[in-house]
Amino acid sequence: MSEIDYLILQIAGFVIPATLLVIIALGLNLQWGHTGLFNAGVAAFVGVGAYTFAMLTTGRFNDPVSSWSHWGPPTPWDLIPAVGVAMLVSASLGVLIAIPTLRLKADYLAIATLALAEIIRLVIKNERTLTGGDQTINYIPRPFGGFVPPGWASDGVFVLVAAAIAVGALVAMEFLVRLPWGRALRAIREDEESAMAVGKNPFRLKLGSIAIGCAVMGLAGALTASYGGSVHPDSFPPFLTFTAYVVVILGGSGNPRGVVLGGYVFYLFTWTTQQLRVYVQGISDILALRLDFINQMVIGLVLILFILFRPEGIVPEPKYIPKRRR
Repeated sequence: MSEIDYLILQIAGFVIPATLLVIIALGLNLQWGHTGLFNAGVAAFVGVGAYTFAMLTTGRFNDPVSSWSHWGPPTPWDLIPAVGVAMLVSASLGVLIAIPTLRLKADYLAIATLALAEIIRLVIKNERTLTGGDQTINYIPRPFGGFVPPGWASDGVFVLVAAAIAVGALVAMEFLVRLPWGRALRAIREDEESAMAVGKNPFRLKLGSIAIGCAVMGLAGALTASYGGSVHPDSFPPFLTFTAYVVVILGGSGNPRGVVLGGYVFYLFTWTTQQLRVYVQGISDILALRLDFINQMVIGLVLILFILFRPEGIVPEPKYIPKRRR
């Protein structure tokens, strides 16, 4: 492997996971940062998107009883329709769980989504006839996989695809939050009763925020499955939800651009830990094993410091002041 090939692999190893985390956080930022809805099941919606995409692109729906140990993709779906279905399934699941809970206090949505995350994990892990149970779904294709050889070239192409989708998601979020619809979401977040007094429908607006945010999380799940080439029930641990909240808090709740910056800054900690493990392992195996715990301690300390001294994040939410009419 040449130095250029190795450099591309290293860049992809940082950029792709960080970009996927940014997309997840953009969906959460719409729900929590702009609308004030606490979604405790982020990992579940990402997992649903990943499994939906995996089952469609590998032909799992066409042959649900195949042997997983010697099973290949019989009639894979095109990737773009599969991504669309993954987003739709995640959004529909979010709407279904939100309809009976949004009219109650905000705490009920958090409890419901937390319970949903555990239910989905157990269903995925035990429903062998549909998801393969605790076995891994393999052979998940990548974009342009038929034209680009695996290795550094495939990773390089995936960097471009993930970056383009992240930019598209950022532009879409910036557009939405600047619309009257986005301003109404912030009004509900600040004072729901006042928003109702001027004719806004909080239930309908919250439902739209949940649907769009969960669809973006499903998109991130589909990309995660495609990048890894396989999915497993343990691929989406509950810690992913905590990670998404840390990114939003770190970058700036309510500011999509800040969330993007927060995602890359946050993942820099994990990436640095992975690089240090390679060098430390030759010196001390015990220290190499403890690097993950040190990484989590540092992240927790940084989060506490931000909450205490800069709760608005790295890039604060902009104040939208309406222009005066002359």
